[in-house]
Amino acid sequence: MFKEKILLPVLIIGLGFITACGQNKDASDKEAAATAETESTAKEPHRYGGWYCPDNFGFVPVDIKKLAEVPAIADRLPTEEELHANKSLINVDTEKYPDARALEMELPRVASIYSERKGMSELIIIIQAIVVQEDTVVGYRFANGGNGSAWISDVTFLSEDEVASKGSQPFFYSKSVLKASTADIWKALGMTAYFKQLGTKFNEKEFFSSEWNPDGEARLTLFTQGENADGYVGMLYGNYYLHIDYDRDGFHYSEKLLISENKEEGTADLHFASGPYPQDFEAQKSNLERWIATVIKTSVAD
Repeated sequence: MFKEKILLPVLIIGLGFITACGQNKDASDKEAAATAETESTAKEPHRYGGWYCPDNFGFVPVDIKKLAEVPAIADRLPTEEELHANKSLINVDTEKYPDARALEMELPRVASIYSERKGMSELIIIIQAIVVQEDTVVGYRFANGGNGSAWISDVTFLSEDEVASKGSQPFFYSKSVLKASTADIWKALGMTAYFKQLGTKFNEKEFFSSEWNPDGEARLTLFTQGENADGYVGMLYGNYYLHIDYDRDGFHYSEKLLISENKEEGTADLHFASGPYPQDFEAQKSNLERWIATVIKTSVAD
């Protein structure tokens, strides 16, 4: 990721609540088909598959090498307490769907999911698998933070050998509570080499050097030999979010930035996640910690 000397490529997120979720097109098509089919059977189709919340940092980034530390509910449907503790994802209404049950599967499991919009695959960790209305749906957390759900046919499970061959895949993640506003943090970010690099890399210098504008947004795309990128920066559901995914000859790297402002308390939560860093993680971590400390100091300065 990012270095102040060796300028980083680029970055995105989540909280204990879902801030900005989406639904993929394949999921929408399947739901439409299910709706048509159930019109003749008088069953209401479920809506448990095909959504994603990459900015939900209630599910922080995870190194797949440390899978044993990832909580999961494998042999039954989760309790409310386990859902709130981020041990599971999907809360099934068993009165509406009395056939719902947990799928017998050893969890957690490492898998990948392909995004047609991004044109790249992302590592995920399956922490829940259910069967409802004869559909098998999995709940997962992105390795780089956030969560989602999918039909089991849309994910590709990695074997133990494939996971082992990847080695350690550590991510950097930081959460800071600042006595500052989103505008203050934006101004501080604009002074850093990181924002200047983003402006140059994606031909958006004016955007990344401008005054804070809650209506401002930019789509970030890049297609070069050996590196493609897809990203977005702007306001989503009241939170400022930056998310960039890179495909570097098949290696997926991402950066996420989330600013969630509490106007009543005059504070803002600043989340930053990036990686993975199979090599030189400690050096990258030190650089990022210094960068974030600079952003915090500048943001809260009188």
